[in-house]
Amino acid sequence: MSTQASKTMTKNKTAKNLIDKAAMTRTLALSSLLTGLPTLVFAHPGHGVMTADGAFGNSVLSGIMHPLTGLDHLVLALGMGMLLTQMHSFKKGFVSLSLGLVAGFALSLNMSLNSTFIESGIVLSIVLLTMALMSRYFNRGFNQSNEASVKTWHNLAIAGFGALAMLHGAAHAIEVPANSSTTGFFIGMIIAMLGLYTVGRGVATYLNTHLQDSLMIQRVLAVVGLCGVLFI
Repeated sequence: MSTQASKTMTKNKTAKNLIDKAAMTRTLALSSLLTGLPTLVFAHPGHGVMTADGAFGNSVLSGIMHPLTGLDHLVLALGMGMLLTQMHSFKKGFVSLSLGLVAGFALSLNMSLNSTFIESGIVLSIVLLTMALMSRYFNRGFNQSNEASVKTWHNLAIAGFGALAMLHGAAHAIEVPANSSTTGFFIGMIIAMLGLYTVGRGVATYLNTHLQDSLMIQRVLAVVGLCGVLFI
């Protein structure tokens, strides 16, 4: 075998080893991300301290703080407020999401739900929300498609996100602190989530009113929010 052929084989082996190492690194990174999902999704530092005495008022405050200290709920609520505003369907979406939160919370209190399923569903809802916020199709200001078709897809999106909101409601129920009032915590959580939807609406309205390239800013905010949930 010539020296040139030997060098070529060596280079091929080296390239193959590098490809295998890169694939292994990607696999390990994905495994680490999936393993860390429980921490990412269910991390709400400090809000349980308020309920140490089990008082109703403190339980309400704890419920209010729960979405505000969990980046997953915070990103989804603000983003949904923005999306519903851009679709000109805020009231309809507001009702759909509220029903989803209540149904998920109640369901989780009455039956044991798989936490991995809930975690994966929450991440999926945020990924889908990011895609919707980045699309012109879900923004009435930029979408010139057939009106009937647009309404159909927007209604499907509202129903779908309402269903996914059940997973967020279930996650809230799982994280009710041991000594708190469940009713108080639930009331606080609903107040905070509905408030965040409204803040998201205000953000979208501001972007549309004051910025020319509002869709680009919205896309950036959506990607930043998704990256924050996955990597912070």
